[in-house]
Amino acid sequence: MMKSVTKKFFVAGLFLILVFSVLFFFLRNSSVLSYAEAACAFSGQKESCFADNVVFNKGLKYFRGQVRGKTSYTDTLNALKDLLWSKDGWNLQFAGAGAPAVREESVLPLRVLARDSSGCFGLVWLAMMVAEKENIALEAILLPGHVTLRYHGIYMEPNRQGFAYTEEEYREKYAVGPWTGLEFRPLLRNEFLGLAAFNIGNSYLSLDVQKALSWYRMAEDLFPAYPGIAINRKIALERREGGL
Repeated sequence: MMKSVTKKFFVAGLFLILVFSVLFFFLRNSSVLSYAEAACAFSGQKESCFADNVVFNKGLKYFRGQVRGKTSYTDTLNALKDLLWSKDGWNLQFAGAGAPAVREESVLPLRVLARDSSGCFGLVWLAMMVAEKENIALEAILLPGHVTLRYHGIYMEPNRQGFAYTEEEYREKYAVGPWTGLEFRPLLRNEFLGLAAFNIGNSYLSLDVQKALSWYRMAEDLFPAYPGIAINRKIALERREGGL
């Protein structure tokens, strides 16, 4: 029994060291890290890990072929949709609402590409990686408990293969909130990554409170204005103090 407990705490300790090392590195370099480099750092990989990722680079080549010789923003939008959802592209499937959407394999781009399955955050993260690489003015937009994409005023719903809701339809769909005042403006990169860390923390809240707190700390440093982080961090602290 003592051996298994020691092993458990040793593994947990290694995880925390990794998380805080990534956090320290990321915060010191947040002004220069790209979405792709941050995706590598969040997975504990070297920041250039996507340079050798066959699936990602094959997708970029496919996207470039789709937009070659075309100039309209609708062509770019359609090419991005093809990359994300068509069988010739990444053919990403919706992981499901609720808990499946916030697990690491549904949020972290490396894990998403390996599984062909994603929640809204993982898909939006991948789309922003492509946009940053190809210099596309794509925007990540916060909604209550959700993120979506917007390009030249057109929304692209990540959980419905790019369905174009209007802003009014989104307001009606998420009318119950909670609304923070941060919705419908483009998220800064650090803000988006803070929300990604927040969601990973949520996935651990009932499983491993110490891991949840590690991710919440990262989220709070990256996006201090988002109120949900402090609320859930308080819940995690109460659970830790109560031995839950």
